[in-house]
Amino acid sequence: MFRFAPYVVLTALALTGCTAKTTEPVADASGRPTTPVAAATAVMPDAAALTGEWHIRTLNGAELPAEAASTAALSFDTTTNKVSGSTGCNRLMGTYTTSGAGITFGPLATTRMACPPNSPEAGLMTALGSKTLTYQLSTDMLTLLDGTTAVVTLSR
Repeated sequence: MFRFAPYVVLTALALTGCTAKTTEPVADASGRPTTPVAAATAVMPDAAALTGEWHIRTLNGAELPAEAASTAALSFDTTTNKVSGSTGCNRLMGTYTTSGAGITFGPLATTRMACPPNSPEAGLMTALGSKTLTYQLSTDMLTLLDGTTAVVTLSR
């Protein structure tokens, strides 16, 4: 009986390493369709490529209001790990750290001017300050993801 135990253990270990991959769209908690990120094919981003100014294009899947879209941006200084920019209404400043494909913001601060009711500021601060996000970089696009859902997209 005990002579088969090593084979049973090895078989169990081999089977636990098998996982299914899906490329079909799934829905997030709000019911919006999302596309899973394939971790096996993802390339680790180069944190130095964050350097410079990125214009915020979308927040939680929606384009920014016209009055915020022209000014909302984040600028990364990779030598000091500081971030600055505009929420579309107020100035933003703070720090960030990267680890692999993860990026964590904070603490962050903003100036305190009154913003219009449709300002993306509250949503942006929530998205950036909530937890570690995953970031994906291409030549002129930066996507910040919460799991597989893009929460902020930016372009050069």
